[in-house]
Amino acid sequence: MSKPKKPVLFLLAAALFLAAACVAPRAGTGSVHRWWSGLGPVLPHDTFPTDCKLCHVGAGWNKLVDEFSFDHEKETGYRLDGAHHEAQCLRCHNDRGPVQAFVARGCAGCHEDVHQGDLGQDCTTCHNQRTWTPQGMIQKHNRSRFPLVGAHALVSCHRCHPGARVGNFTADNECVTCHAADLANANNPPHIALGFVDNCQRCHMPTAWEQAQTR
Repeated sequence: MSKPKKPVLFLLAAALFLAAACVAPRAGTGSVHRWWSGLGPVLPHDTFPTDCKLCHVGAGWNKLVDEFSFDHEKETGYRLDGAHHEAQCLRCHNDRGPVQAFVARGCAGCHEDVHQGDLGQDCTTCHNQRTWTPQGMIQKHNRSRFPLVGAHALVSCHRCHPGARVGNFTADNECVTCHAADLANANNPPHIALGFVDNCQRCHMPTAWEQAQTR
């Protein structure tokens, strides 16, 4: 019998490599549905039915059938409330590792602390599980060193906190920080020439900047 030619050997080797790549555990980044550190699938299926089509659509594993339902509290003992109930499975069960490790860290397990620790670790102080949009900020602000009174309660957060859109609420409570342009344009009387550059509340009220009065 003659030996297989080199092209045939190359094709056989390539086929074996592709077959191994399909079934081998894969770690790292890229595809949404992978394995973690070679330990197994991101969501163990040991007790699941063997008919994959009961849950999955087509050749991809990331899309579920429309009529798919899963009682998370009954099956896992962990109830999903609010927006968490609507989240896709792979938002929590993904290639970062066992979900239990992230649940143990609370909100920080899944939600990055964009506030860089400045607002503490209890996200429920401002957020709830229905929406990530913060609630009751004016009331909370009124317990700070700068209560929001009058017109201050109506302005957008980023007007005083330039980094608010990325979660950085660092700011000071000096009037001139926000009202520098108003100070520069105040010519009747000439505020800067007269040294009226601080303690604005001597004449101005927080209801409107124009309603200045002599005290």
